[in-house]
Amino acid sequence: MDHNKSNKIFKPVVFLLMACFIFILYLCNRIVIFMQDDLWYWTNLVTNERIQGVGDIVQSQVWHYNNWGGRTVAHTLLQFLLFGGGTLCNICNTVVFCMLSVFIAKAGKKWDATMILLAGSMLVAFNPNILETMLWQSGTANYLYMTMLSFPLVWIYIKQLSGNKDEEKTESKGLGILKALGVFLWGLLAGWTNENMGPTYFLIAVATVILYSRKLKKKIPVWMITGCISLLMGSAFMILAPGNNVRESEIQSLGSWKLDLCKRVLDYFKGSFEYLLPTIVVAIFVFILYRLVMKKKPDYATYMLLAGGIVSYLALALSPHVPDRAMFGSMSFLIWGSIRMLTEVFEETKKEHYKFFLTLFVTATALYRLFFFWAQGVGWYRWV
Repeated sequence: MDHNKSNKIFKPVVFLLMACFIFILYLCNRIVIFMQDDLWYWTNLVTNERIQGVGDIVQSQVWHYNNWGGRTVAHTLLQFLLFGGGTLCNICNTVVFCMLSVFIAKAGKKWDATMILLAGSMLVAFNPNILETMLWQSGTANYLYMTMLSFPLVWIYIKQLSGNKDEEKTESKGLGILKALGVFLWGLLAGWTNENMGPTYFLIAVATVILYSRKLKKKIPVWMITGCISLLMGSAFMILAPGNNVRESEIQSLGSWKLDLCKRVLDYFKGSFEYLLPTIVVAIFVFILYRLVMKKKPDYATYMLLAGGIVSYLALALSPHVPDRAMFGSMSFLIWGSIRMLTEVFEETKKEHYKFFLTLFVTATALYRLFFFWAQGVGWYRWV
């Protein structure tokens, strides 16, 4: 089929599916009320009264850091969102999901509506728990929002590995200082997100600095160093929070260290053999397809993204509890790497119909999951 002709046929369908996807995602957000942890974070954690302003949030997070957990960045954002109300949360959740889908499909590539739809559909179709990572406000702030906060910083680093060796960018000393300061603050926030993702971002940044120095034979920019430092600091602030010890003491023992160890091992491997399995299988398939079609290995950036998915999952071995929602960051890394490879394959082969039908299949799966979630929530089946 002619490339231009296929675009005229497929693009309207893609945009229609995209509109349906966004609409039903918003509907799913609307039916999820504030619940469980939301009701706690909706209050001043010290006084147990409803949040009235910024002062209550600051007081709550100081107490939270010392008495419950170190995810200060995520829970500060969460309390602001809850303070804003349900409608604000529903809109923001939908917008941030769309932003993440666009970013994963666009970073370093041309604008392509089909790949954006595919990226968003994969985030839903392969997600082991869409409720607790994209709809429930406490989970959404911890996973969806923190991923969107951090992934652009990851991209700022790894895209340096694709730079032209002969390209020399000159910038003023003042601009260089501002950039270093901005990346430092951004790295502090990104490192202070989740226990497995913060250290993963740090390791990616360090690996990028090493490869940048060896591959391009250039002097390492100051901002790359300050970002590494702040990512490490943010991770340390989160992991070493006094409240983590209190939270860990709340975990119920099975009565024997042997039983506890067995449960921990089973919970951990359940992640790769159940929660992450579809994403892993797709990533392996796409990698093989890339090698067969492109006749070359993926670039450093793609390897970094795939490694990010693996490392962030391995880091969960240190966690006393591995819920399915904790897979969101690892899943997103693997999807990002897969999308990058697929984009190159489709650009090389010019097979628009293959790209369209693949996207159609994954999108249908994602829409089914969202519609079924919405249908259960509103009880539509009772009307007929």
